Amino acid sequence: MLGGDGAILAQMEQLNVANTNDPKVRMLANMKRKSIRQSLANQHKGSADDYDWDFWAGMLCDYEQTVKSKMILHNVQLGIPPSIRGMVWQMFSNSKNHELQDHYIDLLNTPSPYEKMIQRDLARTFPGHKFFKERDGVGQEGLYNVVRAYSVYDQEVGYCQGLAFVVGPLLLNMPDDEAFCVLVKLMNEYGFRGHFTPDMEGLHLRLYQFDALVEEYLPHVARHLQQQGIGSTMYASQWFMTLFAYKFPLDLVFRIYDLILSEGVRSIFQFAIAVLKRNETAILGLDFEHLLNFLKNGLFEEYKDDDRQLVADACTFDITLKRLAQLEKEHKQQQAKEVADARTLEQLQKNNLELRAQVKQLETTALSVNQERKDICVQLQKSRADLTHASDEQSSLTDLVGLLHQEVKLLPGRIESQCRTQFEGLCNENAKLVEKNSVLEDQLANLETLVIDMKMRYAQSENERGELQQKLNEMKRLLGL
Repeated sequence: MLGGDGAILAQMEQLNVANTNDPKVRMLANMKRKSIRQSLANQHKGSADDYDWDFWAGMLCDYEQTVKSKMILHNVQLGIPPSIRGMVWQMFSNSKNHELQDHYIDLLNTPSPYEKMIQRDLARTFPGHKFFKERDGVGQEGLYNVVRAYSVYDQEVGYCQGLAFVVGPLLLNMPDDEAFCVLVKLMNEYGFRGHFTPDMEGLHLRLYQFDALVEEYLPHVARHLQQQGIGSTMYASQWFMTLFAYKFPLDLVFRIYDLILSEGVRSIFQFAIAVLKRNETAILGLDFEHLLNFLKNGLFEEYKDDDRQLVADACTFDITLKRLAQLEKEHKQQQAKEVADARTLEQLQKNNLELRAQVKQLETTALSVNQERKDICVQLQKSRADLTHASDEQSSLTDLVGLLHQEVKLLPGRIESQCRTQFEGLCNENAKLVEKNSVLEDQLANLETLVIDMKMRYAQSENERGELQQKLNEMKRLLGL
């Protein structure tokens, strides 16, 4: 910002925060605004640029009235003067909030779980720009402070590397506390917060809207990209997450910010369609590998030295909020359908798993039944063999029984014949034994008589021996022995 402009803008800011409830104060403020407006317009009268300084002075001095002018879009398309761009951005976004700026100071003193990650990514954010190039320089410090403070301010979003690319252009046009306030507005009121939430629902919506708009405005490009297998997620995600700051030259990025902050999110789609339209011929002539690289790195070359042409081309596409709202409704319906389909698929998968388990169980049962059937067949064959064998045995036994019956019939006669002969022999033998027994009985009687006689003789001899022993003892006694 130029020195003279800086002094005037400082006065302008004091007027904007002054109490206008008092009629006298309001009258004096209006008089001073007119003076400042005239001074700012006079400073740039006859300058080489073609900015309408009278319009921009009016914007700074009386935003509420100037913003209603039909000339605002025309002047924004020509470009916001760099010296006042930061202040105009804050006006467009209505980001001035002293309480939030004070809160920002408190956030700087609050620990963040993303500090190391943010510090690591600083060198990879605008590495070729002198303001951000120096390690631990003012630029990197500003990036670190704003991104770190936001990671604490919005803990659901936390930190994503794309945030630093959104903050960079802001820091090149305003102090870090004001850049933080604009960032909060961009995230919450311009609808960019959904680009960085964990499920990135906002980014998915933008890409859905973008795909639909490409099909409407550039059907040949849409068909070629589809044929090459290139989806918008492969190249356009960075446009929506960094507001084109990731690869586009910052002079172009500033112009893109001008339109976004003044016209809203639809401007992103206008710029996205414009760069594809400008490069349509080149896109249609490239295959997958070269095409993807071109979409990521080469689209801006056509506008490298002509930022006004980029804005002019973008504004030729009348992408209305109504159309975006219609696409958002379609996206929600599609999401609801996808959720319903996903639930149905999940239920089908669950049912499929259950059916697979049942089939597996049935297969196991079938194998078991089959094995049992095989065992039964083997057993049946064995039983049949046993039955055949038994039948053969039965036949043999029947024959044998017949023979036995015949034998039984003949047996009584044979037995009677044999027994008669044996009986007669036994009778003869018994007669002989009876006769012999009679003889033996006689002999036994004789022997018994003989024994009795011998016992009597023995008793008599014993008596005689006793008497002799007595006589012997007397003779010994007489003899003195």
